[in-house]
Amino acid sequence: MFVRFWEVNKSPESVLQLLQGNSCPEHAVQAIGLLSGRPDSWEDCVHHARKKFEKLFNHAAKDLLHAFPVDTLMKDGSLFWQSPKRPPTPLIFDMDNEEHMQFITSYAYLKAQVCGIKLSDADLELDTVRSLLGTATVPEYAPSNKKIETDEKAAAPKEVEVDDDVVQKRTKVLAEILSRGPLPKETLCLFPESFEKDDDSNRHIDFITAASNLRAQMYSIAGVDRLKTKRIAGRIVPAIATTTAVVAGMVTVELVKVVMKLALESYRNCFMNLAMPFIIYTEPSPPPKNIIMKDVFTTLWDVWKIRGSSKTTLQEFIDQVKAKFGIEPATVVHGVKMIYVPVMPGHKKRLSQPVEKYVKRTGDEEYADLTVGFTNEDGGDVHGPPVRYYF
Repeated sequence: MFVRFWEVNKSPESVLQLLQGNSCPEHAVQAIGLLSGRPDSWEDCVHHARKKFEKLFNHAAKDLLHAFPVDTLMKDGSLFWQSPKRPPTPLIFDMDNEEHMQFITSYAYLKAQVCGIKLSDADLELDTVRSLLGTATVPEYAPSNKKIETDEKAAAPKEVEVDDDVVQKRTKVLAEILSRGPLPKETLCLFPESFEKDDDSNRHIDFITAASNLRAQMYSIAGVDRLKTKRIAGRIVPAIATTTAVVAGMVTVELVKVVMKLALESYRNCFMNLAMPFIIYTEPSPPPKNIIMKDVFTTLWDVWKIRGSSKTTLQEFIDQVKAKFGIEPATVVHGVKMIYVPVMPGHKKRLSQPVEKYVKRTGDEEYADLTVGFTNEDGGDVHGPPVRYYF
């Protein structure tokens, strides 16, 4: 995202002009945030790592305990922190702790690699890292006001548009950065790292080992050694890649059958478990039938199509459905809007009105899918397939 943003928007100066003209390019807030926090030296990388340690393993735990103290009770009177939930323990950074230093060194190294900062062997020595840590400024803990959702059934929060205040702050940050002078081209570049477990020099496994063990330590979970971490992490990528390749291949075979318009008997369902390993093919069953009335049934694949015009009335639409499919609509709904429900006051007067008065066309939309209800032979309400009305 960062590199692509600057490729599209050419230069920080042009982005600043747009922001000052009350125009915010997509991803500008995130890109400027990354630019302002971009390290310029190995010392900056070490300081970043120290702040990240505090945020992940100290402040995050304190935020949880602030929101849910150890004696918090649920609505039913039971303790919030009970098995399987464990209260976290904030970790205190210790330069003499091997795992703490492993996190700092590996995180800072990866940060330097992503930002294209050249390092020497001397930079990576523990004594050098410790001396740089001595100059790091770690922010004091301040309780977060962020609400923590505990209901697993709650809907995911909707994406919120970027606030104008945030845009103004980012504009000031970018202006301040540019006031120091033109930015070198390499400042607008980042270099992604591809995970490789068998190259110890890249410190990927070192970072995963340290981060996962520190996280486990927060929750009083036993850690594992580097070798076990390597085995676990090494199994994830091949498993995903292998399964994805097999599934993609099988889907492609079925798509070829669709293009060739083969009979239903040619298609296959597949059940597989590559760990066992086994692969089982079965012929797909016909889709279940939805009986509307005698001799009128549909499946989930069906869509009834009706072609109208700007003058087609609601009554004409109903008559077309009856003539084409042999059953008269009882109700017509578009999304959540009731177009025709006879029991509703005034709805029978709508029959003489054009359909487009109640089903609004948006842009170049050619059709609208309507939900049409019917009455079966027993007087019960039944729903048919979507009725696609072409304007």
